[in-house]
Amino acid sequence: MKNIYLITMAIVVGFLLSACSGDGEGSFDTGQEKIVVTNCETYVTIQVNDLLVKEDDNTSIKIVHDANGTKSICTTSGSAHIIREAN
Repeated sequence: MKNIYLITMAIVVGFLLSACSGDGEGSFDTGQEKIVVTNCETYVTIQVNDLLVKEDDNTSIKIVHDANGTKSICTTSGSAHIIREAN
């Protein structure tokens, strides 16, 4: 019984250590990426399930819809970013 417990604990510890990122902080990889929304010289295409996060209270976003149904955004004031699930 003691051997089964030790083997189980070794597997669990190994799994937890392998899930840590290589940045030295011991954080878990969330599978997300952060995309900075730029000023309106360049637009960022948004996708389904993107989460738009404003970084300043005075942030204003411009949304453009094209004929194909694609939506793109940019900031007219303030700053924002998108959190996107990595593929």
